[in-house]
Amino acid sequence: MRVVLVDDHAIVRTGLKAVLADAPDIDVVGEASGGNEAVALVERSPADVVVMDLSMADGDGLTATRELTHKGDGPRVLVLTMHAEEAYLEAVLEAGASGYLGKSTADRDLVEAIHAVARGELYVQPTAARVLAQGARRRDEKATEQARYERLTDRERAVMRLIAEG
Repeated sequence: MRVVLVDDHAIVRTGLKAVLADAPDIDVVGEASGGNEAVALVERSPADVVVMDLSMADGDGLTATRELTHKGDGPRVLVLTMHAEEAYLEAVLEAGASGYLGKSTADRDLVEAIHAVARGELYVQPTAARVLAQGARRRDEKATEQARYERLTDRERAVMRLIAEG
């Protein structure tokens, strides 16, 4: 399978290539230091999977992910980043990425994630999945509270306001 590596740090790309060299079915066909360069590279040299950083000087990874994935026949994108906040996770998935890994991941997890994404599966690192699940629970709890409030009669709401005012 053809893989492109995108990260603004050359040393990171070198390390990723070294890890992937041990996987006989993975061929690194290109490298880019930014999102704009990655999109241009994939147009010239088609890839099956793009391993994409998010924060880069030359075009951010989210924009590049959107451009690559919304073409329909483009590569699958596996985001490899230091960002683990819920907002980033949601943005990555909304942009069309097929996978999400933190940069502190183990070598074998990177190879496993690339294979999963290439097969068309969604791959989210377990710690990131927990963050997403916790966020979904919080939103569900807020929605439940709002629904309970909306079921109150006008009189019950007026009483609640008076109680809150003391």
